[in-house]
Amino acid sequence: MTTDRITCITNIAAPLAASLGLEIWGAETAGAARPVVRLFVEKASSPASEGAPAAEPVQAGVSETADGVSIDQCAELSRLLGLALDVEDPFTAAWTLEISSPGLERTFFRLEQMRAYVGKEVDVTLQEAHPTWPVAENVPGRKKFRGTLREVGDASFVLAVPAESRRPEDPEQVEIRWDTVRRVHLVHIFPEPGLPGKGGRTAKKAPKRGDDA
Repeated sequence: MTTDRITCITNIAAPLAASLGLEIWGAETAGAARPVVRLFVEKASSPASEGAPAAEPVQAGVSETADGVSIDQCAELSRLLGLALDVEDPFTAAWTLEISSPGLERTFFRLEQMRAYVGKEVDVTLQEAHPTWPVAENVPGRKKFRGTLREVGDASFVLAVPAESRRPEDPEQVEIRWDTVRRVHLVHIFPEPGLPGKGGRTAKKAPKRGDDA
């Protein structure tokens, strides 16, 4: 499924999501024989567009995500979007639509989305090996980084690389251009109660996507 088709879906979905008090976070595809379009939505940060119906309040007992999105809202958006796409009929091959919140380990689809997460840990996969990191000679360039997001600029972001995942001669920080990124997502740190009598709390990292644990 092409980028143009993804854009078509998000353009149609945006006003429908706004009518439910939601906004589009991003979209991605998976699969080949029968493509799956995953549309991610979150609670709107600003009021719905003028003239759009007011969002229905979430009722007690209705499951709601950490993003403030209820299952009922996702189901209603799926219904509305399905009807709209039946009318527009922009696709010829069979495909599947999935709608959900971005989740605790949300993928970033635009550089500006990362600004609100400075100081958080992120996981980055590049399209090609980084051209200047590491700095050691005869060492293959690196395509995967995990570290703390330090800064977000107009076309790049800066990541602090922990000591345990770099060589002593490598810099503590790496600048990554957004146009070189294949995928970047937030790493959620789950709190864990401390041992009895010790006080305080420790934390552990969420497993990487695809891990069996």
